Amino acid sequence: MDHKTEAIVLNKIKYSDSTYIVNIFTRELGKVPVFIRTSKSKKGGIKPGLLFPLNIIETEVSQKDRRNVQNLKHCDTVFSAFNICSDVYRSSIAQFLAELVSKTLRENETDGDFYDYFKKIIFKLENSDIPPHNLHLLFMKDYARFLGFQITNNFAEESPFFSLREGMFLPVFTTDEESLDRELSNLFSDLLSLDLESIISFSASYKFRKEILKRLIFYYRLHLADFPEIK
Repeated sequence: MDHKTEAIVLNKIKYSDSTYIVNIFTRELGKVPVFIRTSKSKKGGIKPGLLFPLNIIETEVSQKDRRNVQNLKHCDTVFSAFNICSDVYRSSIAQFLAELVSKTLRENETDGDFYDYFKKIIFKLENSDIPPHNLHLLFMKDYARFLGFQITNNFAEESPFFSLREGMFLPVFTTDEESLDRELSNLFSDLLSLDLESIISFSASYKFRKEILKRLIFYYRLHLADFPEIK
């Protein structure tokens, strides 16, 4: 069966000189690996530049149930992430988000709400006037909810320590590995209260971003079976 659908490019793996296996994420089909034949000529084939992580494309997928990798019959640009491609910082965030989603979403599992949210993240990453330094942290916080292990922001004077195992703030500090200290928990609570609009102006140090990213990756590892290494 052929499906015409919009898709977000996640990643690509070279299969031959001109053919790639590309993971795409669609509203109707979920995450789907497809064969894509590229061409550098103007006359035929799909241009390699369309396959940059988080580009949004219009596709026609020929899907067969017994086939592990589907065929892509057609591909056009819907949204070309020029700033993401040309800016090193935005590009690194895009590749991180694409890798995270590619390695954690199950194939053929559809989620229209998450697809819409992911598009908003991509648009914000592309169009924000200032570098979106904390956007990947907001995404990881929200993505956990879509995956089924939502983080609860119940920070209070009587529960000032965030527990990575419990996904909420507790009255006691358990271990260095599984708890955030009081200061980091306080800042993390501030981050948890932000949305897609307010995250851009949120001020946080590089040290904080690095530490919270490390802890969020560990949080995913605690709550997702077989969570892979993320570069």
